[in-house]
Amino acid sequence: MSTQHDPQTPAAPAAPLFRTSLEEVVVGPMVLRLHIVSDIDEAIDHYVATAPDDTCQIPYYTRLWESSLALAESMAARPDLWPGRRVLELGCGLGLPAMVAARLGARVTATDFHPDNEAFFLRNARDNGLEDIRYERLDWRRPHLACDFDIVLGSDLIYEREMVQPFVECARRYCAPGGLLFFADPGRRNLQDACDALAAAGFAGDFEPRGEIYVFTLTRRGAVAAPA
Repeated sequence: MSTQHDPQTPAAPAAPLFRTSLEEVVVGPMVLRLHIVSDIDEAIDHYVATAPDDTCQIPYYTRLWESSLALAESMAARPDLWPGRRVLELGCGLGLPAMVAARLGARVTATDFHPDNEAFFLRNARDNGLEDIRYERLDWRRPHLACDFDIVLGSDLIYEREMVQPFVECARRYCAPGGLLFFADPGRRNLQDACDALAAAGFAGDFEPRGEIYVFTLTRRGAVAAPA
């Protein structure tokens, strides 16, 4: 499993910072094992003490979000789509969609901005036998990855208004022409703004409801992307 870091950012911790419990998550025919933070209050107290004014330190990565599960289930329903595809997950957190894509045969790069997320993600990937996933710490405001991808994934990424434009810019930057953007959202107030911005950026498609979650499948206008 490969990891790379911006030399100007602090190194990620080698092991998860907090106590975890192991949960089995069923996604279609797959069963994945996820280490999830046992006590969210412990994590919140840690960041309140160490970074009280830094909203980037809010530990969203410590739980499995409903949108992540809905996205993963939608992906698993289309198993023929993934083999050989270059896939990027934005804001991966625990990384369920990234791991489902890898299990289905994709070549996956998982990314998140939180400095403490990496150890949780890598442990989950390793324990599921998915050590070929590449991990990068990615700031959407200063994206540094040089390649594009056939498919870009994201779940519940626009809970703050200022995230909308960086998310759309990253989707446009990293989704190859003709490629796909899969993203899930629980209907947050910024969703319509994001959809409008994605349409203006050249994405078109549809959505399906999965319970209370909306899962979007959008194509970026251009030539059809094929596995390399």
